[in-house]
Amino acid sequence: MFEDRTEKRLMEEVLAMAPEGIDTRQGSIFFDAVSATVNKIAKLYTDLDRVFETVFIVTAHGEYLDLRAAEYGMSRNAATSAKYLFVYTGTRPAVGWRFFHNDSGYYFTLCEDEDGSLYLEAETPGTECNYIQNGDIAVPCNTVQGMTSASFGPVYGEGYGTDTEDDEHLRNRIFEKIAGPAENGNRQHYKTWCESIDGVGRAIIFPLWYGQNTVKAVLISPDGLPVADSVVEEVQRYIDPADEGMTVEVDGKTYVFGDGRGNGQANIGAHFTAVAATALHIDLSFTAELPASQTAENVQQAVTEAVTAYLRGLVLGAADGTNIIVRISAIGAILAGLTTYLVDYADLTVNGEEVNVRLAADEVPVLWEVNVDVLS
Repeated sequence: MFEDRTEKRLMEEVLAMAPEGIDTRQGSIFFDAVSATVNKIAKLYTDLDRVFETVFIVTAHGEYLDLRAAEYGMSRNAATSAKYLFVYTGTRPAVGWRFFHNDSGYYFTLCEDEDGSLYLEAETPGTECNYIQNGDIAVPCNTVQGMTSASFGPVYGEGYGTDTEDDEHLRNRIFEKIAGPAENGNRQHYKTWCESIDGVGRAIIFPLWYGQNTVKAVLISPDGLPVADSVVEEVQRYIDPADEGMTVEVDGKTYVFGDGRGNGQANIGAHFTAVAATALHIDLSFTAELPASQTAENVQQAVTEAVTAYLRGLVLGAADGTNIIVRISAIGAILAGLTTYLVDYADLTVNGEEVNVRLAADEVPVLWEVNVDVLS
């Protein structure tokens, strides 16, 4: 907004206003007298430009975007922790005991669900702990007398960890709420309700999914992963509590059916069902020629980060009503771009085949394994 208010331009204007006959050359008394003031004014214009950036949704960032979101009754979604089923033999350790995962270097706390299930919850929220493999050893931080083994099981309740919502996603949610229109229980209204809950990055709404006055929402985390069961339950309670315990079976799956009594945000008579997206595991395999400075482990980590970002972009950027396609050519382009880690690659397969992977409407791709066969 004030790009032309530079120190040079301001100095030219001030010197042009000097009384006739005054020496305005650099180093003159007049020049030196006004230069400090002009410098300060130029800095004030720069600061004022930054102030304007913080007050508009399109340019605000960080805490300033949080303040704009609060004006619309919205807040940034907080990070959540990954959860894994706890598998052990021997003596049962007490809830609250801490365990360590050697490969990742992260600590986990043993928790118990209402049904008595034991699971390990990452002490560090975020996506860093999402890639622990089923069967990895869980190292107790203190000796548990009588426990002969402890390990991580599968992801518990689709409990993938999520990072704190970034500025762009929060900004888009604000714009969606403003421009909806989200009112009277229309499709956009359900989407806005769902995405207002921490842990929900995107909601795909399916009207009339089980007949008249039924609505289903498939919930995706801000990192493009299935949301945790606790998030599904919170969304269900918020929009249409399922206190009567009604369920329906569709295509071999059992779904919770909201009461439709208007005890949540949904209108009376509207039966709402919240479900987590279904994770479709993506396994990559390829042969690689590596530079002397790299190892297979380094390449595996770099590919995991790059492809995970690609999949997250697919999930969160897909338009409603379109199914996601994981393209092998796109993954090949990612590998080709990792020139620091790869000299060349060949024989790339996705889930064992050299074809694109097409997902169902309620599925999200989750990178599971990256197998690198190093050429000797």
